[in-house]
Amino acid sequence: MTLRDALRRLSPALVRAGLLVTVVCAGAWGGVGTLRGAAGAAAGAPRYGGTFTKSLNYGDPGSLDPIAKPEVAAMMVTMNLFDRLVAVDPVAKKVVPSLAERWEIRDGGLTYVFHLRKNARFHNGREITARDVKYSLERLSDPKNASPSANLLVGVEGLEAFQEGKAPEIAGVQAPDPYTLVVRLERPKPTLLMDLSAPAAGVVPREEVERLGLDFGQRPVGSGPFRLASWRKDDEIVLEAVRDYWAGRPYVDRVVFRIMREEATRDAEFQAGNLDAMTLGEAQYRRYSNDPAWKPYLVEVPELFTRAIFFNLRRPPLDQVKVRQALNYAVDKRAVVEKVLSNKAYPALGPLPSSSSAFDPNLEAYPYDPEKARQLLREAGFPQGFELEVLATAAGARTVEAVAGFLADAGVRVRIVRLESTTLFERVRSGDFQAAFYSTGGEFDPVTFLYARLHTANFGRAGNVTYYDNPEVDRLLAEGMSVTDEARRIAIARQVEGIVTREAPWLFLNYNKAVVLHQPWVHGLQPVPTDIDFQDLTKVWVEPRR
Repeated sequence: MTLRDALRRLSPALVRAGLLVTVVCAGAWGGVGTLRGAAGAAAGAPRYGGTFTKSLNYGDPGSLDPIAKPEVAAMMVTMNLFDRLVAVDPVAKKVVPSLAERWEIRDGGLTYVFHLRKNARFHNGREITARDVKYSLERLSDPKNASPSANLLVGVEGLEAFQEGKAPEIAGVQAPDPYTLVVRLERPKPTLLMDLSAPAAGVVPREEVERLGLDFGQRPVGSGPFRLASWRKDDEIVLEAVRDYWAGRPYVDRVVFRIMREEATRDAEFQAGNLDAMTLGEAQYRRYSNDPAWKPYLVEVPELFTRAIFFNLRRPPLDQVKVRQALNYAVDKRAVVEKVLSNKAYPALGPLPSSSSAFDPNLEAYPYDPEKARQLLREAGFPQGFELEVLATAAGARTVEAVAGFLADAGVRVRIVRLESTTLFERVRSGDFQAAFYSTGGEFDPVTFLYARLHTANFGRAGNVTYYDNPEVDRLLAEGMSVTDEARRIAIARQVEGIVTREAPWLFLNYNKAVVLHQPWVHGLQPVPTDIDFQDLTKVWVEPRR
């Protein structure tokens, strides 16, 4: 089947919507994205004052307790309310000081000694001490609080005994004086600093948590550069700048997150000048990236996310490697990126996204080869193909429709089941699926990314939802999780990626290109690869509107 034939099989609805205007006979690979530092148009000196209003595309976060929800809608707000012990510069991809102004690593990587700054205060005015950090980390880890991030400190001495109720505290987290925190590990953990920078590790004041109880998530008290000013559910969240913040006053006085799920509504409000910035979808990107008036105000970045169709390897015929390889050969991923996603993505080679430090542009991947796909299906005993049920959200279904057109040529008949994201992920985590389409990622560390999703210790809800099982991959990832030499860790990640790509537990589709569009008077937005909505809002400033 030619590319032209394949595209003709795509959804008529997409054609009517003008998403398939031309047919491009592109090569199979190439053009994988790299970071673009498009931080906006040229600007003068930063100025203080004003309000920055941005869309929050994902619905109301529900809770602003940092340990409650590891979801973008919550984290893009809480990361501005709560400081962590250390932070990450996502553009420079390095750990930087936060509440800890410096730290030392001792005993061959088994002991971390953090020295806290003495001018940091909670929004209630109380000074932050090392005991607050210890309390916050134990609150995060306590099973009674049911945090999805409760295992963030795996590897810290005494965590298991604490979580099993056998110890009243985490023995490996101690505060010997108000400005020193000591963390002891059972074994070297190269990702400890990254873990401590996670929004879930935000430091909270014990007296406010105990005073407010469950209401703490609705009236959070942190120590970050902004405090919560107001919150109208499903409408807007308003933050106000902390003028005596330890790192200096943020430029803007207020940040308004407007909760807007509908793309058309965001578009109308942006055009009216009522939004200063918004994260774009594919259709918006096609329009604005081709408009010379708006193109200078796009901030783009290949995010640390991989979109794929994830196979349940416990469901025949997806337990056969040849079947999974056939599905990867059957799809022209570049055509999907160009014609369905308006080039707001990059064709995938394997599981590691192109922003990853271990990304291998020379990885042996799957070129578009429909005849090879049919041959592999014949060898696997499916000359007539088979039926494949794919779970997808309404937004993701557009991509799956395109993929289904290509798979049909190999005899694979796709049935798309559209679900709300919460239902989709619950079915995936519980193993109640044959295949599912979504995006996964966000971690800087490639070994952590692979370990969470492909090691047998993480079957099911822990992250390995495909039930992928390879003893050599297990061995390599276990080594990678303990070795501290960065070059060796990258080599391990690449070796694992090669094995996994050959065995294809996923149909590797594309890496997301995230894009924010801002008004001409906005400055300081950054190309953040972990998620472009995770902006450091202390760097954003606005000019008076002309």
